[in-house]
Amino acid sequence: MATGLHARKKSQHGDLRQDLPKSPDSGGVSRYRKARNRFLPGFLRSELGYAIESVICFLGFGLFLGYFMLHHHHRKVVLQVMSNPMAHAGAALNGRGGFRHHFYSGHPRTVTVVMPSVVNPKGRQRRLDSIFETWGPAARAVYVVHNVSEFPQGHHAVIGGDSDPEDPYSYPQLLLVPPSISFDEGLPRLNYVIRSVYEKINPDFAFFVNDHTFVIPEHLCKYLEMRNPSEDMYEGHAMKNSDDVFNSGAAGYILSRETMKKLVQKWDEGDPNCVTKGDSKWLQGNPGLATTKCLKDSLGVVATDTRHHNKWHRFHAFPLTRVVSGAVDDWFRKKHEDMDKLMKTDKSYNTVLDGADCCAADSISFHYVEFRESMALFAAREALLKNPHMSDHEVRSLMMAEWPRDRKEIGGYSKGLPKTDDKDAWKALVATMRKISSRNTQREC
Repeated sequence: MATGLHARKKSQHGDLRQDLPKSPDSGGVSRYRKARNRFLPGFLRSELGYAIESVICFLGFGLFLGYFMLHHHHRKVVLQVMSNPMAHAGAALNGRGGFRHHFYSGHPRTVTVVMPSVVNPKGRQRRLDSIFETWGPAARAVYVVHNVSEFPQGHHAVIGGDSDPEDPYSYPQLLLVPPSISFDEGLPRLNYVIRSVYEKINPDFAFFVNDHTFVIPEHLCKYLEMRNPSEDMYEGHAMKNSDDVFNSGAAGYILSRETMKKLVQKWDEGDPNCVTKGDSKWLQGNPGLATTKCLKDSLGVVATDTRHHNKWHRFHAFPLTRVVSGAVDDWFRKKHEDMDKLMKTDKSYNTVLDGADCCAADSISFHYVEFRESMALFAAREALLKNPHMSDHEVRSLMMAEWPRDRKEIGGYSKGLPKTDDKDAWKALVATMRKISSRNTQREC
């Protein structure tokens, strides 16, 4: 009986199902499944196959979603590696110790051009070594050298003549000055360097310093974050020279691609404001003044007020210990007098501040920094970036452990740490060290 009843119900329901209209796309789905099953291996047509397919789709969606969730800088790295995978992957696998491979496509956002300092030239190689071990790789440092022996570790990364770095994305690199330009010819050397940087590296921006300068590359990136390389730029620490305003070569100055292009054009045209003929020792030691004249008189490009909120300087012509303590030279203070009359700024520019007000949180450079002080300043910043909650006592102890004490290592133009019992001096120094070591001001480019 049960069997008959079941049979009748099956027959009745079967008839109902046969009368239902078919889905309009059911034929298409069926044909898709048949075609799919013909081309897929047997195990992929099983439940396991469907599970594997689901996992792959899930992972693909996850990667797609993760791309948009990545930090903007990391997304740029991914795209840049994909644009030239062989160059970036090969260099990353075969990189040289200490040299940093940068992931970018096209031209670099910025490079830091390290000119030879006229102060203590015998200590140049040790300063170049300390830059190599600290800020140089991150800042894409380009060492200007007259001989590769000045930094032999970079023999594989020479720009000059017919030479090109074996890895164009790795830094530091060496820009070799031709033998026709001697070490004492500062003006021809600077012109050659600007031309070479523009024609052979072609960065968006170039920051020109010398080997006594300590640079914070993350702050340089932050400063240039929203700037356009197609616009003119000549920016640094502005000071006066008679009735002219120039940027301190010690603190460093930035030129945009557009400005470098125009300078090269003026030199090629033989512009009398730009092609300076003279062999005075003073001019060769201060070639930036000739560049300033060309920029102002022929291009209309002038130095500007680069302070943060029109108060705190970013580019410093003296080391940290001197700007915090206010122990800067009188000539330096005088070069700020009446600057409000020579430059579009207010009267506050005429006064050089000290203490924690000496420096912007995103300070970019300090000068007259010898090799040991460079290592110490770098170590102190790294420690505070890693652990911002260090106590003042811990910061002070770290600085005392790292900072040079010997006068020769400090250098004739720098200043040692405050005396142990000078509480006010230490308070200002530690506060400034914290200020320039904030995670909020770090950028990469």
